[in-house]
Amino acid sequence: MATSKLQAASNTLLKMPEGFKSKVVAPRNPKLVKQEDQPIRLTPSAFAREMSQSTEQRLANTHEMHPPRILELLDMSETTHQKSSSVDVDQAMFQPFPSEVVFQNYAPSETYEVPLVLRNNDKIPRLVKVVEEGSLHFRVLSPLDVCNKVAPGMASTYIVLFTPQENKQDYVHRLICVTERERFEVPIRAIGARAILDFPDHLHFPLNPVKCPAQKTLLVRNIGNSEAKFQLSTQR
Repeated sequence: MATSKLQAASNTLLKMPEGFKSKVVAPRNPKLVKQEDQPIRLTPSAFAREMSQSTEQRLANTHEMHPPRILELLDMSETTHQKSSSVDVDQAMFQPFPSEVVFQNYAPSETYEVPLVLRNNDKIPRLVKVVEEGSLHFRVLSPLDVCNKVAPGMASTYIVLFTPQENKQDYVHRLICVTERERFEVPIRAIGARAILDFPDHLHFPLNPVKCPAQKTLLVRNIGNSEAKFQLSTQR
């Protein structure tokens, strides 16, 4: 019964037409980073470069993924006879990539796409479905074999479509992924207009005679698409 419910939920999604091929390709072999690992803090120039990329460029330069947040554990006896799993119960059977779907530098009324790859981490074939919560701006194209089990180590790819009305605000959404054992979420974020200041990460003054002033001329550029206000200050 639960399996039929999963299949019925997937029917609400749009299926990829025959011959459809996404223009956006996810990078291969991303690194899995656990939650306890310390995140890398971006320098101002690195942040500016990341924010100035297109959606496709940002995805191509994403080489890390994180375990998804599990929302609920399900009764496996209602969905499968294979109730034992090699994947720990505190981890999802499928690993999503990207861990967060991000759109940026978009234009109103244009449609953008990002592939969502769900890879089976178990040692036996498993079912996975994506349930889309209602949204005016986001849609999901499901693969043609959405009702079939995914082989161990293999992936099922969904296409997330985004059509913004304007570029003045952020859009936040999420997708719910349902396996035979759990429900977990994949966040979606569309970054609206931003002021992005391109500024040197370090200021280096060469050797200078004592009590003689030295000065540097610095260029601060706004490479974003919104007005910026800033203030510089130093310590004595």
